[in-house]
Amino acid sequence: MYDGPGHRGGGALVAGKVARRLAEDFRVTVVSAGRHGGAAERDGIRYVRLPVCRAGPRAGRLLFLALLPFVARRLRHDLWLENFTPPYATSFLPLTTAAPVVGIDQGRGTGAPRWHHAPFLLVERLGLRCYRHIVVTNTADGAAVRRLSPRAEVQVITDRREQGDLDDVVPGAGCFVLFLGRIDGRPAGLDLLLDAYDRSRPPLDLLLAGSGTPVEERRLAALVAARSPAARSRIHRVEPADEERRRRLLRDCAFLVLPSRHETFGLVALEGMAYGKPVLHFDLPALRWLRDGGGVAVAPFDVAAFGERMAELAGDAALRGRLGRRSALAERHYTWDETTGRYLALAHRLLDTPAFPRRPRTRSASWQTTR
Repeated sequence: MYDGPGHRGGGALVAGKVARRLAEDFRVTVVSAGRHGGAAERDGIRYVRLPVCRAGPRAGRLLFLALLPFVARRLRHDLWLENFTPPYATSFLPLTTAAPVVGIDQGRGTGAPRWHHAPFLLVERLGLRCYRHIVVTNTADGAAVRRLSPRAEVQVITDRREQGDLDDVVPGAGCFVLFLGRIDGRPAGLDLLLDAYDRSRPPLDLLLAGSGTPVEERRLAALVAARSPAARSRIHRVEPADEERRRRLLRDCAFLVLPSRHETFGLVALEGMAYGKPVLHFDLPALRWLRDGGGVAVAPFDVAAFGERMAELAGDAALRGRLGRRSALAERHYTWDETTGRYLALAHRLLDTPAFPRRPRTRSASWQTTR
């Protein structure tokens, strides 16, 4: 799992939750990226860091992918759960190990640009065909993966978030509009969001919270600088330094905006729903599950419509209250126990089948599991 600078997000959270659940029944090792190499054990889980982050965000990801086959050969294991790392969808791990490999595609986003150059697309298409077990986070991605890898068993396991503390949350209240996520210009749709905000001039300030690479931070600063003076003075850049600050932002915002051009599941939307917040988003296939909650969808990439709904939500506390209560109720159907339990069941099924006999007393890796 690559979780270096500029790439930390929901995938790392899910990996940690799943690893802890698997550790109840198996020995687990998590292999991830770092500035320094090494291994350590914490809470019964072994963590191995590959020293690739000094190469930079993009080169670090490529180096991490290049090293994984060698790691797979050195760390003996019975099962490997591979969290796919962009730009390549896969690293061909099933060709380097006799143990079953489950590919976990949390970064696809139907129609997302995965560094759209011929070599990368070719690697994706060929690589996915090597996998017999693939997990995706939504049905739209599931259909796309089945087309690329018809022989694979594809499962949809949706992500989860921690439940919010609703005791001090009043549905409909809040004093700003919140974007919360990785600062990743075009995929995140920040240009669309800023255009919509500048056009509609809603009666609430806009907070942009998250972190990104230095290049993306400069791009965001340029986008903000290009707004009109009236809008620019009400757009604020915030870095949520810790979980407590993140919770405060969610608790105090009026609603969330999710202007992404591409999404896998929209984990931040679920996080906002846990705090009883409506979520304004483009109507992408991967976000159709929001129809059951407090989601407010507009036609994809219609900046004018996005701005109109933003202004409507910002000016109507009663509407936000109704949608927020629906969000809170819908979010309760998404629990970490269900998500991690499905991964645990998958691990047991693969390890207990006669087709994949376990090697005695092996070590494990990269969410790999052994008895």
